[in-house]
Amino acid sequence: MFISEQLISLFQGLGSDFINCIKLIDSLCFEQAGTELNKIRTVIDSQNTKWSNERDEVLNEVYLLNRFVDLLSSYSAIWMNIAESKLTNSWNSLQDSMDHLRSVKKISNGTEMRLLDFLENQLIDLEKLYPYNMFFSMGVKVDWFECSICGKDIDSIECEHTKGELYRGKVAYGIAKNIGYVDHVGIVKYPADKRCVVQYDDDGPQFEVLRYVTGLLTSQKMRPLSFHHLHFSQRTKKNPEFKKLPRNAVCFCGSGRKFKKCCISKEFVEFDHIDIVTREIDKEEDGGGGAALLLQIDE
Repeated sequence: MFISEQLISLFQGLGSDFINCIKLIDSLCFEQAGTELNKIRTVIDSQNTKWSNERDEVLNEVYLLNRFVDLLSSYSAIWMNIAESKLTNSWNSLQDSMDHLRSVKKISNGTEMRLLDFLENQLIDLEKLYPYNMFFSMGVKVDWFECSICGKDIDSIECEHTKGELYRGKVAYGIAKNIGYVDHVGIVKYPADKRCVVQYDDDGPQFEVLRYVTGLLTSQKMRPLSFHHLHFSQRTKKNPEFKKLPRNAVCFCGSGRKFKKCCISKEFVEFDHIDIVTREIDKEEDGGGGAALLLQIDE
């Protein structure tokens, strides 16, 4: 994930701290995991101060390491909120994790860490448990966007920076200036930001499956790292509203039609079924929790 000697050495030096943090998340010790991540951030910040005059490559990789820490922090927040039945909050934490994951994978120089692939697959499936499939999108009239680095109009030829790219450890983005009126509000299926959704109560029926996951966590029948994927299928069950009537009797559903021409074939109904598939990470290589295995980097 890193090329510069400074960041390779720093990441290796923090290896045991990252492993401990991942194990704490897996053990639902979220407060302790947060403390561990804050210690890691302190070490990174102290080194970053020393490297203020280093070449771009080093400063950009410091940014990458900080986003990796942010990824672990938001990932911990997902499972903490699910365990505490704060299911709406968990959706926002999941979107934070997806954003940090995309950022890390984009600038990680083509190398692969097993943890990133594991988290990507897990988060994509975890997202399917939520009741959101339509999102709100708002358009706002803005005069121009100021570059976060040079202060010029980021869409003009005077600005030499590209949105989303790194420059000496800072990402270039546009800051909206002279915000005017709301141009439109739409409902879309594939938004740039999935956080703007219809709000449901945490105890509402929309979160029934997620509350089941909460129960698995709190009863210690499942841990965050053992959540692997979802298996969707169709099942058949007895229709609780079905009534056996003579063929020529008026159907029980109230349609006014004869039973034989209406609901006679509806004694059983199909319904969607979700299996939560768990899988243990190989513990033999690190002696506990699979954290070291997930942090391995494949060049």
